[in-house]
Amino acid sequence: MKNYHLPDAPFFRFMDRVGDAFLLHLCWFVGCLPLVTAGASTTAAFAVAGKMAAGQEYRIFHDYGVAFRRDFALATRTWLVMAAAGLLFWADYQLGLFYSGSVGGYLIAAAAAMGVVWLAVLGIGFALLGRFSYRRGRDAMKDGVRLCLARPQAALVWVLMMGTLPVLYGIEPQIFWYLFPLWLLIGGGTAIALTAWLLRPAFAKIEDSQK
Repeated sequence: MKNYHLPDAPFFRFMDRVGDAFLLHLCWFVGCLPLVTAGASTTAAFAVAGKMAAGQEYRIFHDYGVAFRRDFALATRTWLVMAAAGLLFWADYQLGLFYSGSVGGYLIAAAAAMGVVWLAVLGIGFALLGRFSYRRGRDAMKDGVRLCLARPQAALVWVLMMGTLPVLYGIEPQIFWYLFPLWLLIGGGTAIALTAWLLRPAFAKIEDSQK
């Protein structure tokens, strides 16, 4: 007998989410290929993931395209400023490698700490840009700092899923090349979807306060 409840089974719900994460990752990854559009692509992907987390109706390709065009200017300006800050932290890290002894260690440790904070604020800030209206990107990043403190689990998931592979590339290349194909297939979309889901309680409070 045919089981008409198969689509509601846990396995099919799980596979449906996997499929959505893959399509979201595809949109995000292709949109990030010109690095200058990485901010707009991440913001648009978070706009879709925000609808997914809120249980709203969504069409991944359509909603991604709408959000990408809508937020392109602000998200791109914000990304370029944040990317410049990230390059400064990277320069600090490289300077630490140049110096030996405690000075180099302090520089590397400072660069690593600032890099983690930078990555966390970047992700949460773009999640805010994708869900709420802002006139200035720096306001979203400031709110991103506060939200990182309020929802550290969301910031941690984002940092681990987006920052672990680059670290592995430097310290354990074999593990990196083992995990990289999986991340390339679905990693970015999964990170964005999970982060949006973890941010949902905080976003719901913000939405209620704006009513």
